[in-house]
Amino acid sequence: MFGTFRLALALLVVDFHLTGRHVIGWYSVYAFYTLSGFLMTLVITKKYTLSPAGLADFATNRFLRIYPPYLTMVGCAIVMLQFPALSQRAEALTGCEIGMPIGVQGWFENIFIWGWHMRTPKLVPQAWTIFRELFFCVLIFFPFARYRWLTLAWFVAGVVYALSHVMRGLGLMEVYTTFQNAAICYGAGCCLFHFQKQLCAFTRPRIPLVCLLLVAPFVFEAIRPGLFNDHSVVPLYINTIFSSYLILVLAGLRGSPRWVEWDRRLGNLSYPIYLCHYHVAVVIAACLGWSGVCEKRLLWASFLPILAVSWMINRFIEQTIGYGYDQRRPLWSSRWAQTKSNRASEPAAASQPT
Repeated sequence: MFGTFRLALALLVVDFHLTGRHVIGWYSVYAFYTLSGFLMTLVITKKYTLSPAGLADFATNRFLRIYPPYLTMVGCAIVMLQFPALSQRAEALTGCEIGMPIGVQGWFENIFIWGWHMRTPKLVPQAWTIFRELFFCVLIFFPFARYRWLTLAWFVAGVVYALSHVMRGLGLMEVYTTFQNAAICYGAGCCLFHFQKQLCAFTRPRIPLVCLLLVAPFVFEAIRPGLFNDHSVVPLYINTIFSSYLILVLAGLRGSPRWVEWDRRLGNLSYPIYLCHYHVAVVIAACLGWSGVCEKRLLWASFLPILAVSWMINRFIEQTIGYGYDQRRPLWSSRWAQTKSNRASEPAAASQPT
């Protein structure tokens, strides 16, 4: 039942980006990381073997899931930036984050989503988080989806690292985009999958816990200014605990087939929303003659267009040349197994008397 949760996280990011309000959108990316660690471990252990064929299947599926909608928005950004009115509003909304890449390396990073610290400006400002997704998916595929005690060691090391941040008094922006900080969340997600049976006692009563964990981040954010300053890293880790616990509880939640299908459809909108919201807001601001700066009215004016564009990306990109194609095509492991079977049968057929 993670689809609705993914959609909510994407909308919280949109709220933060288009209004500048703190709320909890600041932490939603790290909740995505934790959820991705859980889901990737689940999918890899159930579907992909640790073999060349398994790696080929996994790499193809990840490419089809991530790149087609991303490259669609790259193309839209290139067209958008040809118009001065749109370019000016993109600069106002993102603080020069959106722009044409500089140099060959800048274009390489933008097209292939490559680099831990991608150069500014970018065609899709959020691309840095997508690179982390790609990097940790590969890392999870090889050792951490297979060996749970190795995953536990990874997570414990991450916790020690986080505590060192707190003890040293590091600020949020000093650790927000680091490899190590993302690794803590992906490690937490992997551990939640591997040890969910051992932790099931902490997931009941399930519905009251879900309600409590949905409210807790907002309650904490209301009291946070009196406890921590805006630069403290502690709230990030506290919200990571909230989201990790919620993922553990949601993992055991079951619903009717109809609700499961709607939950899946809602979840499918989360990635397109995450990709397109800046670009749609820039166009809306230009159409309405607004400056493009972050404000509530820009969020409300852009909300339905963002949903509409996200639906079109999902319907015409993801379900055709994205994961929709992936669901229709035979896996590499099946193709290679069939090829081996055919080769093995050829000598036997040739040895039969005519």
